Amino acid sequence: MNYTTYLFDFDYTLADSSRGIVTCFRNVLTRHGYTEVTDDDIKRTIGKTLEDSFSILTGVTDAGQLAGFKAEYRKEADTHMTVNTVLFLETKSVLTALKDSGARIGIISTKYRFRIKELLDQHFPEDFMDIIVGGEDVKAAKPSPEGLLLAIKQLHANKAETLYIGDSTVDAETAQAAGVDFAGVTHGVTTAKELEKYPHWKIMSTLDELLEVQEEHPSTFKVEEPIRPENIPSTPSRKQKMISVWQIILLLLLFWLAIEELDTTDSTYFFPILFILALWGILQKRRILPGKAKAFLDSWWHPYAVRLRALHIKLVQGKKIPPACNETYTCLNCGTTYTGNYCNRCGQSRNTPRYRLSNALRNIAGGFFNIDNGFGRTLLELLYRPGYMIRDFISGKRVEYFRPFQTLFILAALYIMAVQLVDPEALDKNEKMEKTELTEQTDKGKIITAQEELTQKTESTHSNDSTAATQISEPESDDDDLIDEFTKDTSEVGNKLEKFFQSSPFLMKVWNLMKSWGHGNKAFRIIATLPLFALATQLAFRRRKYKLNYNTTEHVFIQAYIACQILLLSIIVLPFNGYATVDDLYELPLWLIFILFCWDYKQLYRCTWWRSFWRTVLMLIYSLVLLVIFACLVIALMLAGIYTLKFIL
Repeated sequence: MNYTTYLFDFDYTLADSSRGIVTCFRNVLTRHGYTEVTDDDIKRTIGKTLEDSFSILTGVTDAGQLAGFKAEYRKEADTHMTVNTVLFLETKSVLTALKDSGARIGIISTKYRFRIKELLDQHFPEDFMDIIVGGEDVKAAKPSPEGLLLAIKQLHANKAETLYIGDSTVDAETAQAAGVDFAGVTHGVTTAKELEKYPHWKIMSTLDELLEVQEEHPSTFKVEEPIRPENIPSTPSRKQKMISVWQIILLLLLFWLAIEELDTTDSTYFFPILFILALWGILQKRRILPGKAKAFLDSWWHPYAVRLRALHIKLVQGKKIPPACNETYTCLNCGTTYTGNYCNRCGQSRNTPRYRLSNALRNIAGGFFNIDNGFGRTLLELLYRPGYMIRDFISGKRVEYFRPFQTLFILAALYIMAVQLVDPEALDKNEKMEKTELTEQTDKGKIITAQEELTQKTESTHSNDSTAATQISEPESDDDDLIDEFTKDTSEVGNKLEKFFQSSPFLMKVWNLMKSWGHGNKAFRIIATLPLFALATQLAFRRRKYKLNYNTTEHVFIQAYIACQILLLSIIVLPFNGYATVDDLYELPLWLIFILFCWDYKQLYRCTWWRSFWRTVLMLIYSLVLLVIFACLVIALMLAGIYTLKFIL
């Protein structure tokens, strides 16, 4: 029998959301005192409704109390669910192969539809799935066949040509009640023996077996023919069209212009960027290689794609928390006997070794910079999983990481040390400029006094000649009068302020100290830019599909970590450049900083490269708009301050 419609369960079938589910259940259960429920107990309830799951785990049968548990779970899921859900390694390739073969695919799940789409939109086009039936679309949850029958009806599918794939006995009962074939997959906690008790087409260890030749299987449900997507004749294959001649000419023209621009000394990288964007856009719609060559490359690339997907999952999950040790241990600090990784009386770790060279150096560095064990890990993860690390930190995993602003100040100090080694003249030039400014301020004070004396002497002469000069000269415009008046008032107020500071040596020293500290402190200047980028990022990613309940303060911390990443890379590239630009915020070129922002946002918001690129562009546009607004406010405050001080002084 050939299947033309494939309907999937979601949890433990297409994606592993157990980590998020366990976290949400654990938070709700702990809040109400149910601390003895194990993770395995929670995982066994996956696939059931939230009310049934909480009833099984707690023994509560009151509908009102179960509804309260459900509401608390939904609030937890808004924070923890999508970030802790990953597709299985073969999910994307299997769904794509089925879709390309012309089959219709859909999802039937008790999970809410918007949560499923929130994850799928990160990996597939918006209209990739033919149908998604979530828990909010049906009145009765599985094992009721309502959701499955609804999908079959809306897809105008034949039950005999429909296969439902799930991981639990609830899914098997749903398929049996709907009268469609069932295929089990052992991704979850349900074993193959448990699934074999129900009518089935096949019990699989991975979804890849959907694409393999069906061998005779000892089950109550016999299948006459194997599933081979290439043998499905119902719908024509969806293949990408070959690249057209005009597209080839366009790419060649842009490539030639990009090469010509790169040969110039003042290149703006406009045409190279335009060529890359055009190439990327065409590759999304068309294919360049013939079908046979593409199939050969796909088969050769598949093992590497699997490994890259495994690496991606590892990056998303990060370092796993070690399990608690069940052996008893006597604390070396207070002598308390306990079980676990930390003393429950004083909090000291059971891993307290003797001092050796490795931990002695770490202890010495901690004395200078107040660095603990999380500093090195924070720097390392900023280099290979920055967005995921920031996401973990904001969501509450903060024990293993160093705080962002403390990291920023330490990296700024390390940057100054690196500059002293690589280009000490850059710091000398900066110090000379500061001394020159101080000398100019002292000379300016003397000049101001001389100007005031000269002004007093010339006031009488100027008043006598002003009437005649006005009659002879042509009338000036109102705009020129306003500008001249503003310039004159600004000069007068500035001179009076300078004279006031000059009359008080203490205030002058404080002013010079603050000015030099703000001018030479890189961390201070970087921190000054964080609120601007934080507000711009919040505006750029304000749509629901990107919204992760981050407030403005959390966005400031996010930008602090991104600044730490860019500053860390600046320290790394400094020896290769051979020179330092102390007056600039970073040593990296602007295009590389833009790529880093795209990379960080891609991991942080779990979106595609293309969406991350355009959202980063939008973030920069918002930054410019906010900068203009801020500049206008500063000018308005300056005007108000100048005219206020004019009357006071």
